[in-house]
Amino acid sequence: MAKKLLFVHDGPRWKDNKGNQYGNSSDIDIFQRYKYLADEVSFCMRVFLTDKLENLTDLNEQGLFINEIAAFNRPTKLHNFFKSRQKIQTYVDQADLIIVRLPSTIGSIAYWAAKRNNIPVLVEVVACPFDSLSNHSLLGKIYARFSVKKLRRIMLDSKFSIYVTSHFLQSRYPTNGSSLAISDVVLSKSLDKNQKSNSYSQIEVKNRTWIITTAGVVNLSYKGHYYVLKAISILIERGYSFVYNIVGGGDNSSLKVIVGKLQINKYVRFLGKIPHKDIFKVLGKTDIYIQPSETEGMPRALIEAMSCGCACLGSTAGGIPELLNSDFLFESKNVNDLVIKIKKITSSNYILVDESQRNFEKAKQFKFEVLESKRKSFYDKFINSINEK
Repeated sequence: MAKKLLFVHDGPRWKDNKGNQYGNSSDIDIFQRYKYLADEVSFCMRVFLTDKLENLTDLNEQGLFINEIAAFNRPTKLHNFFKSRQKIQTYVDQADLIIVRLPSTIGSIAYWAAKRNNIPVLVEVVACPFDSLSNHSLLGKIYARFSVKKLRRIMLDSKFSIYVTSHFLQSRYPTNGSSLAISDVVLSKSLDKNQKSNSYSQIEVKNRTWIITTAGVVNLSYKGHYYVLKAISILIERGYSFVYNIVGGGDNSSLKVIVGKLQINKYVRFLGKIPHKDIFKVLGKTDIYIQPSETEGMPRALIEAMSCGCACLGSTAGGIPELLNSDFLFESKNVNDLVIKIKKITSSNYILVDESQRNFEKAKQFKFEVLESKRKSFYDKFINSINEK
């Protein structure tokens, strides 16, 4: 076991005016996971000042410390580059073991810093930078191709890598080293019983007000809420009735403008960012969960919906096709295809029950004990390779 492990990613995370650091509940899961590899575990990320601490976890109370890096991945922040690069190098030099989560500007610098000093490094690939950046500004579209080349170079060099997908990311960013396909989503909710299957069998599909849910940050256009809003507006004109729950933090003003223009205000509920444990209450009352993203790695919210036995629809982006029945995938950004799939999945109790049972069984692959066994076996292989040197 190594003495000090440093986990590197862009984040961001947050701090209050007293310097207390805050993050997500998943940060603590990651923190505990890496303790299998080292006595001491710290993070290296961008950390921003905020007074919006609702639903955040006090990381310092949990024994987790983040080495803070000033942002430099925006034109207005480029003056921070050399200072931040030096700090990253310093934090890397102080560690015995490095884990970088990519894509990440900080992570990429940390990877090559570790290689230069012969510090063992393990890479985690969680998303495709081209898909995410090309959905941003013109500058993002320009940078996307550079980011792809940067990630491909690292993956070809990496000796040990973990992908959160089974096929998608591997096909775009292959490695010549040892690799593991395993999701970073870990289900904490019990999967002992599918309570939705029976309720679906009793639904009256005709003249029903369908409850649809999507979970995702609301101020990122690539999360795809627009496509669901447009699709249900079309179906409402054709006589369908919906309640659309939008769960997620961020500024929802842009989405509210779209809702107003589509004249569907009374059908849409913005639930905001809610405690993680409460998402299952929302899913329990959901008829159809939709993951409409333009870009994705392996979406936690979709897997959690599946674990509740929800009938689901998803776009063809990223790792989503690895999760769902292909009959209920819609072409990313294609509203008409989504309309067709909503009509299909709501047309029959048999379809709802079948999809509920299928999704529930698929979600069992993400149970903690299943993933933990695979991950620790790969960690052992990684550590043994270091000890052999």
